[in-house]
Amino acid sequence: MRNSLLKKFFSSSLQAISVQILGTVFFYIISVYLDKKDFGIISWANAVSMFIITMLSCGMEQVMVRRIAVSKSSDWAAAAYLFHAVITSLVAFSFLLFINIALKDKDGSYHYLIWFFSVQAIVYISVPFRQFLNAKERFGPFGAIALISNICKLLITILLIRGNKLSIISVALVLVGCAVFELTALLIYITAKTNFRWYFKFIAYKKLFQESLPQYIAVIFDSSLSRMDWILLGIISTKVVTADYSFAYRAYEIARLPILIIAPIILPKFARRLATGNNLSDTTKNHINQLFALEMFFAVFMTLCLNIVWARWIGGITHGKYGSSNAVEFFILSLCIPLQFFINLLWTLSFAGRKYRAVSKVTVITAITNIVLNLILIPIYGGIGAAIAFLISSSIQVIGYYRLIKDIMLLSYRSFVGFVIIATTAYIAAIYLSDIIIVRLVIAVVLYSIISVVLQQIGNKHLQLLKLYFRK
Repeated sequence: MRNSLLKKFFSSSLQAISVQILGTVFFYIISVYLDKKDFGIISWANAVSMFIITMLSCGMEQVMVRRIAVSKSSDWAAAAYLFHAVITSLVAFSFLLFINIALKDKDGSYHYLIWFFSVQAIVYISVPFRQFLNAKERFGPFGAIALISNICKLLITILLIRGNKLSIISVALVLVGCAVFELTALLIYITAKTNFRWYFKFIAYKKLFQESLPQYIAVIFDSSLSRMDWILLGIISTKVVTADYSFAYRAYEIARLPILIIAPIILPKFARRLATGNNLSDTTKNHINQLFALEMFFAVFMTLCLNIVWARWIGGITHGKYGSSNAVEFFILSLCIPLQFFINLLWTLSFAGRKYRAVSKVTVITAITNIVLNLILIPIYGGIGAAIAFLISSSIQVIGYYRLIKDIMLLSYRSFVGFVIIATTAYIAAIYLSDIIIVRLVIAVVLYSIISVVLQQIGNKHLQLLKLYFRK
């Protein structure tokens, strides 16, 4: 049982992280070797394309996976979703093509948008196959396909750079080619190795569509929370400002990767404890607070270290293109790292407590607030305004979810406040004591760790509890 669980965890999460890492390397390469304006156009076009795809999906993906995972007789859901994906992609592509013909924008953004939408549309059409396999807990095949695809993407990009042929269109062609490869490979595997039901029934599609509608609004607003700032920056501000902000935001997303590791191991255990009601024992509540303190220790630790090295190290590896130019944006976004760990735990407790409607309400309110703040702050402060809007929105989301779990447990936020104060102290001391980045980093890490232990913010009991949850 334990070995089976570990096998499933590593085959799903590690492949996701490896793809994320390769995707990050690709992102870094094109950000360095492309002009800032061109990189800004790519970031904007990708953000718009992903948002359009989310709108087209109607929240069907999650419902499809749940149905197939629960019942073998629900395999029809994959074919129904495939039909929906193909039709909606063609309609959206036709609409974007019409806009491109009707509107003549100065920097050609809408022309490039068609290319990057094509990439996302191909990926979207492959989702029913990929999630069909995931619902069957067959994670390996797509992991191998995605790994090959991402390695090819990097190799081709390097060849383009050496041949001095890297451009927005060449990047788009590479992405289209890799997306087509993934879709083709999935089709071959699905046809040869599974019992995928290709037969389409309209009544089945209607059933899937109706079941997905209740969560559709929440899905749309959740998506807008993570990409609306990019979209509005590209429209209201310049593509250079969009490039600076998107680079900082990508770095912020990478810093959140530990959530992908922590959540599958620890947080589902809390969900099982709430499966029969919202009553938790005092021991469990104490465990949750201790694990939260441990999460906050590492989240604030990452924020501290990244802000010390950001300007000089990022400036060095990007040849001065990024780093100092978006240091303020990254600093503000990095403050959201511990907030996202906080949100992840609060959301899990709320969702496990079956507060579905209330969770959706918080998501909608947060997303609307984020859009309004972006519309107000971007024209005044540009990328810094977008970062401020995201920080305020994340804070509102924390408060909203915190209120939801009051009848489940009282989650102590003292550790969060404590680690922030300690990190601020360590940062100021490190900046004051040395101008050498590596020395600053060592000083900050040592001070942060020692003060946290001395003030008993973190200790052996937290580590022992972590080992306990890993063994269970």
